[in-house]
Amino acid sequence: MINGCANITGGGLPDNIQRVIPKGFCAEIELSKIKTTKIFKWLKSNNIKDNEMLRTFNCGVGFCLITNPKNFNKINRHFSKNYKPYIIGKVSKNKNKLKLNGKINWS
Repeated sequence: MINGCANITGGGLPDNIQRVIPKGFCAEIELSKIKTTKIFKWLKSNNIKDNEMLRTFNCGVGFCLITNPKNFNKINRHFSKNYKPYIIGKVSKNKNKLKLNGKINWS
C-alpha cells in the first residue's frame, strides 16, 4: 500500500524526498499545496528565503508517504484529524529525482 516514506529532517524536503525516489523517477512537488502553520509564516516574515525555509525548517512537512493515489483514502483513515495527510505532489518518470513547482503560500 505504501511505496516509500521519508522523514523530513536535516536537509529538509528537497534532500530527504530524493533519497527514496528510485533512479529514473522524479518527485514532482507542488509547493503551493504545502499547508504552512503560523510558526513557519512568522519565520518567513523575518526575511528567510524560500529555499532556506524548505531546507532548514521544512515548512511543516515532517514526513512524506509515497503511495498510489488509489490508496490515499485507505491510508488517510489511520490518522487523527490533527495529523491528516494531504497530497503535495506526484511521482513521474524523469531523470531528475526532484522537481519543485510553484511557490509556497505564506499568507
